[in-house]
Amino acid sequence: MNLTELEREQLLSATRSRTIRAADARRAKLILMLEDGESRDAIIERLGCDSRFISRWSSRFLAERLAGLYARHPGRSPMQPPEKLEARVLGYTLKRKPLDGSTHWSSYK
Repeated sequence: MNLTELEREQLLSATRSRTIRAADARRAKLILMLEDGESRDAIIERLGCDSRFISRWSSRFLAERLAGLYARHPGRSPMQPPEKLEARVLGYTLKRKPLDGSTHWSSYK
């Protein structure tokens, strides 16, 4: 792999981060394990992945470096617009009282 110092720092930071997506942290761990010379069997056992996962992300990393570790699937759009859902929730809470007998809604309900 021949990681640069900056790449190694960013990958280590990703593995330690509590706010990064779990999939991104898993890919970062994979690249670091490959750089350290761990066997494919050890990686498969430790990360709970298969050989296709290893080959896909290692080849993307070799081709594009850190930029290749980001998933290309942008996700899906919401089923209904967020404004419509927010309006529905607000309408429900303003027109109805809680069923437990309390006088107002709180964030705990």
